[in-house]
Amino acid sequence: MRRTLVWIGIVVLVVVVVAFVLDRTFLLNSVEADAASSDAPSIPACNGRVVTEGLTYRIRAPRRGEMVAFHASGTTDGTITPDADSHQLVVVRRVVAVPGDQVVGRGGFVYVNGFKADGLRTAAFKQVQLGSDDFFVLGDNRTSSQDSRRFGPVPRNAIFGRAFLVTWPLGHFGGVPGRGSGSSPGLVVC
Repeated sequence: MRRTLVWIGIVVLVVVVVAFVLDRTFLLNSVEADAASSDAPSIPACNGRVVTEGLTYRIRAPRRGEMVAFHASGTTDGTITPDADSHQLVVVRRVVAVPGDQVVGRGGFVYVNGFKADGLRTAAFKQVQLGSDDFFVLGDNRTSSQDSRRFGPVPRNAIFGRAFLVTWPLGHFGGVPGRGSGSSPGLVVC
C-alpha cells in the first residue's frame, strides 16, 4: 500500500513539473476564441478555448488545413498585424495556402493554385502570390473573420503553435475538427 502511494505521489509530481515547464517555455498554451468568433464552429464562439502546442513547428512547417497560432499586434476588434516580435495577441486561424502558392477568392469559394481549397462560402478577394516564407490563413467563420484577406499573409516566424485540443465548453471537448464545407455561422452574439 505504501509503495503504491509513493508511486502515485511521484507520478503527480512529474505531471506537475512537466506541465509547469511546458507552460513556461510556451510549448503549451491555452488560447481563447476571439470576440468576432472568427473560427466558429471549430473553436466555439463565446469564450471557447483551445490548447496549442509549440513543438511541431520547431520540427516542420505548418501544413494546409492545420489551425495555427501566431503572434500579432493590435486588437481583435480593430486591426491585427502578424508580428513575430509582439506578444500582444495570440491569433488562431486555419492555414489555407503555404509558401509559393497562389490563392484567390472567386465565385464564392477559395482557390489555391487553381483548385478549390474547400467548400466554405467565401467572399471574393484579389489573388495573392505567397512568398517563400508566407502562409495565408482564414477563419472558419468566413463571413465574420479577420484574417489574411484583411491583414495579408502571415510570416513563418510569427507562427509558433498548432491548435490541437478544444477544452471549453466541455460539450466540445476534443480534437480541433476540420472544416471543409458549409455555411459560416456569421456574427455570433454572446
